[in-house]
Amino acid sequence: MSPVARHEALESIINDPVKAFNDKQILLRVLNTLSWYELVKLAGGPENMVKLLDDTIIARLFPETRREYYRNARRLLSKYIISVIG
Repeated sequence: MSPVARHEALESIINDPVKAFNDKQILLRVLNTLSWYELVKLAGGPENMVKLLDDTIIARLFPETRREYYRNARRLLSKYIISVIG
């Protein structure tokens, strides 16, 4: 990634993280490199993390243990968010 593209990606994440994470490559890179707490903070909260963690994204993560980690995170967040709303 060129320095200009990297700078633009960073700016888009800071300005509107959910929209920036619609770019699958950026989301995959972030999921593979940042800690869970950094991810939740960047995404704007756990509600947004549930939206971002779809099956196609999780299937592209490596290694298998990371895929399982995010499957469990999505399941637990879905359960938590539904119980808080309902």
